[in-house]
Amino acid sequence: MRLKRLATWLLVAVVGLYVLAVVLYAVPVIGGVFDDTMEVKPSRADQSIVADYRNGLTPEQKERYYHLSQGSEILPWILLTAVDVADAGSTRPFVENLERYGLLPDPARQDGLPVGLVVSSNPFTFGMDFVGITCAACHVGELRHGGKAVRVDGAPNMFNMQLFYSQAVDALMATTANGGKLWRALKRLGRQDYERYGVAAPFVRPATLVYYAANVLLHRDRLDARLELIAVIRAAKEQRDPEHPTSGFGRLDAFDGTRNFLFTRLRKADAGGGFTVNKANMVKLDAAVKFPPLWSRKASPPERVDAYREQPGRFPPVWGFKDYDWIEWTIDTNTVIERNFTETLGAGATVVLDPARTDSLFESSIPIKNMHDLEWLAYYTDPPRWPTEVFGEINRDLAAAGEGIFRSRCAGCHEYGNDRRTPNGLIRLRGLRPEEVGTDPAVAVKIACPVPDAGALQIPPRSYTAEDSELLKDCAGVKAGAPFTGNSFARTVQTAVDSIKQKAYAAGGIDAVQRRAMEDLDRRGSVTWRDTLLDTRKPYGPYAARPLYGIWAAAPYLHNGSIPTLYDLLLPPEQRPKTFALGSRDYDPAKLGFAVVTACGQQDCVVDTSRAGDGNGGHLWGTDLGEPDRRALLEYLKTY
Repeated sequence: MRLKRLATWLLVAVVGLYVLAVVLYAVPVIGGVFDDTMEVKPSRADQSIVADYRNGLTPEQKERYYHLSQGSEILPWILLTAVDVADAGSTRPFVENLERYGLLPDPARQDGLPVGLVVSSNPFTFGMDFVGITCAACHVGELRHGGKAVRVDGAPNMFNMQLFYSQAVDALMATTANGGKLWRALKRLGRQDYERYGVAAPFVRPATLVYYAANVLLHRDRLDARLELIAVIRAAKEQRDPEHPTSGFGRLDAFDGTRNFLFTRLRKADAGGGFTVNKANMVKLDAAVKFPPLWSRKASPPERVDAYREQPGRFPPVWGFKDYDWIEWTIDTNTVIERNFTETLGAGATVVLDPARTDSLFESSIPIKNMHDLEWLAYYTDPPRWPTEVFGEINRDLAAAGEGIFRSRCAGCHEYGNDRRTPNGLIRLRGLRPEEVGTDPAVAVKIACPVPDAGALQIPPRSYTAEDSELLKDCAGVKAGAPFTGNSFARTVQTAVDSIKQKAYAAGGIDAVQRRAMEDLDRRGSVTWRDTLLDTRKPYGPYAARPLYGIWAAAPYLHNGSIPTLYDLLLPPEQRPKTFALGSRDYDPAKLGFAVVTACGQQDCVVDTSRAGDGNGGHLWGTDLGEPDRRALLEYLKTY
């Protein structure tokens, strides 16, 4: 009898709390459901411009490439669509005008979700739809001229990922601290729920909140992993130098970002007292690289990447990034799938790194099948052809003259024949050391910096020579001229990422045969990472001379995006722009690159080439050309 009475009281309490939640929820709903000022109006693509150049992907493939999850979902989408921007006096919804971050409206989407954003759930979002980015946010570009535009799949985009995530977090935090912003957010949430659920909204939403809360309680390890990631983001933001933009539009300090997201969360297996950011492993984000173009050149339109035939000496008619023997700007790894893991980890994917969580250690939000699918979608993207309807006709006579200049001045580094193929068909990229090419060395140096604290990871130590320490003298804990032993970046990242990858394979049900195909091991052999600056000596250095197909659509130039046009690249370094702003899409068809402007209204948009990491010196090939020859070479590159 007593047990029955207790159960009755518990039921009454639960129902009472539920009714109270419904009533409290309904108050802001009534204030917002009929209020037109609460409507959020996402941007739509301007159909008056040439919105799609169609360089390889079908509409169905585009939808997947633009919006397929790579596991980087980091913030609740329903909240982000409800809050204002962080500015104290503004009532503008955050998700309006996402072009301010370089995101492009998707003409195929009715919900206004821009190219490169995905709204999805994964095991680390506890059943809620979170928003994250996909490959397309950085690798679908748009160039504008004369009131028209050409959109190019695979081209570098003017996306500012760091600013987008930073201001999104600021917007959420400002909402909790400002009564007016909180009230508007609650009213927008109510309006959205009524549009979705109708009059049942006050009953459905509390139930969903209970469901989410139960998921959180059942998966505390995943919650802790997400909270650790947020702590790292806050710590990185605190040590940010406002006078030295760490990425900006079209650029990102990718590997240092991955270092911070991964290595600052490493600790010993017996560490107690809760999580604290391992600041010994935190680095400043001051070695940005540009987003590279992602496309492959095919001998004829019907030929597709999967038509590769394995007869000895016969190779696919493809000269693109699928076939590079080494990957990244610093050619530091031969594994495509692990490179993609580091990318999505740097973009916000969540992983359990607490060694005390023995069962879930290295579990992550990364969907391995999606990562493989996204990689192959990029392989189907062709280099773009010069769009005469937007940028004007090519002077064929001038281009013919420029071809001879290209053959004598550029082809020796940037063209690859079958003599540069490995027996398995990979392209052996030509690599140059910083002192040979003369370009900014910061990326090459920083990626070779040892990791001060590997935590519980079992890393074979590396012996560094006195010569190595001189090269790495600006790295944490390194004394110039003195040999030492430390944790190699290459070995540390390989150990960590391989562990995460193996967990993802298991979660995705991928067997050994599928794994071998996904990693292209028949052609690439075993997975390898290297500290390129140290592991390669002359003549093979860390900066690759890549093929130049479609190079006219790949501005800005050099590995760090420090030169706005190809014309400027062909000038002596002292004549190149010293400062210029990125973010605008205005294209200069004569100089082949972004029209040079020196100011903009956004944060992190000005590239100052006097700063370490942003230098625009070096690459002296072609800088002695006279003006007629320079123009002829540029005209030829329009056809390449």
